[in-house]
Amino acid sequence: MKTEVHLWERYGPLFSLEERDVYPVDMKEIQFYLDLRKKYPGKCIELGAGDGRLTGIFPDGSLVVALEPSASMLGSWSAEKQMRISRIRGIAQNIPLKNSSLDLVLFPYNGIHCILKRNERKQVLREIAAVLKPGGIFFAEACPGFDKRQDEERKERYDYNDDYTSLKLVESVRHDFKRGLIVFDMEYSGSAVVDGPIDISLELALISAGELLSDIRNEGMRVTAIWGDYDLEPWASDDSPRLLVMAERNEK
Repeated sequence: MKTEVHLWERYGPLFSLEERDVYPVDMKEIQFYLDLRKKYPGKCIELGAGDGRLTGIFPDGSLVVALEPSASMLGSWSAEKQMRISRIRGIAQNIPLKNSSLDLVLFPYNGIHCILKRNERKQVLREIAAVLKPGGIFFAEACPGFDKRQDEERKERYDYNDDYTSLKLVESVRHDFKRGLIVFDMEYSGSAVVDGPIDISLELALISAGELLSDIRNEGMRVTAIWGDYDLEPWASDDSPRLLVMAERNEK
């Protein structure tokens, strides 16, 4: 896990800039999470909260804790968000909260793929089940389709410029099936890269739907809903752009 955290110390500020300025806001995504939070308004934690892109949209007083392992990501939070939301630097494999204390645990934006080893992902699920109240809700977003994505060599993803900054991304995609990974080799350049062009290799775990659902069930929760997109369409394997899973902690 130390390797993954070190990567995000370098990648975090660029990721934040991309999500804030380069890519358009997905209003379906935003509305989905607002509706989810409205339905489950109790004590909540977001795992891998990054720069507060999700927790920052929740209304004041919504009792949210943001858990994030990367100092650079936490450093990207605006002063306004820091005033409203409790932030903890830590990892999901060891959630520093009391057992049976939360109503809702969120692990959005394919964050679970950043945990490369399956035994560590199982540990995360055990931690989630422990901190949830009986009947508490866990929500995760994943992308089983990573294993079917085509390999690519040095594709320009964007060349972004505004009045203040510029950022260009050239990316290659490759699979390491022996290690169970998809690897994004990213070359960043532009004024946003302070020390000149840098290369970053982002490794994400290949996680099948069957594996994720099985691990959730085996670590103290029951799956209550599976969707294929933010419009709540049923998950349809290869035809669905994402896998959204809702689970509930088993009663004890």
